Amino acid sequence: MDPLFLGGLVLALLGIVIATVMDGNSFAPLIGPSSFVLVFMGALGAGLMAFRKSDVGTIPKSAIKAIKGQSLDVQDTITQLAQLAEVARRDGMLALEARLEGIEDRFVRTGVQLLVDGVDEEVLKETLEIEMTALDERHGTAISFFKALAGYAPTFGMVGTVIGLINMLGNLSDPSQLGKGMALALLTTLYGVMIANLVFNPMGDRLQRMNDLELAAMDVALDGILTIRSGASPRGVIERLESYLPPSERIGVADRLSGGKPAEEAA
Repeated sequence: MDPLFLGGLVLALLGIVIATVMDGNSFAPLIGPSSFVLVFMGALGAGLMAFRKSDVGTIPKSAIKAIKGQSLDVQDTITQLAQLAEVARRDGMLALEARLEGIEDRFVRTGVQLLVDGVDEEVLKETLEIEMTALDERHGTAISFFKALAGYAPTFGMVGTVIGLINMLGNLSDPSQLGKGMALALLTTLYGVMIANLVFNPMGDRLQRMNDLELAAMDVALDGILTIRSGASPRGVIERLESYLPPSERIGVADRLSGGKPAEEAA
């Protein structure tokens, strides 16, 4: 699990706990399993209704990926493309075929396969851009799902509050229960807002950021593959692709070809 994800959640919960203690309030009124069930299951059910079965099937995998914080490593991609450029310059494009099995990134492997096949530059570019668009749409489904849940959760919180108020108004004969009933009704609204902003919104934002980074990495790979096709040297590939990186992450030609790491990583 990405420590930032867990750390952020713990920090947010600690803020609530500390504020409650500082005000001298009790935690007992904040605990309501029925409110949690209503909000969580209600939002999840509404979300399932809004999407297709095939869409929902990818959600668990996307959620796990978001929690783990997995993303493409641009540094490795640049280094690998520079090494492939060296092979292409020295032995020709067909020599890249022997390197295909060693390429783990499916997007890069597809691009190199197209280089080996000698397809037209426009066809190569169009094929890889279609891959990028398809990935963006797949990720967009998961992002939309969590954003939708973030919208439904406060709504179901309000539903629980209204139900609580209706029940409370139906028992006005017992004034001693009014305060307790009102607190329980408002608790559902609190749960709706908390679940939306502690779980669903962060998950959606995290997936959006990871998608942006993955598309950026694919842009670098696409540019590198086209640069190899133009017959550029490894130096040319590295200098061009490192221009996508901030200065602190640029390794340089010599270190890149020898498998070096940025100064910050090496320290």
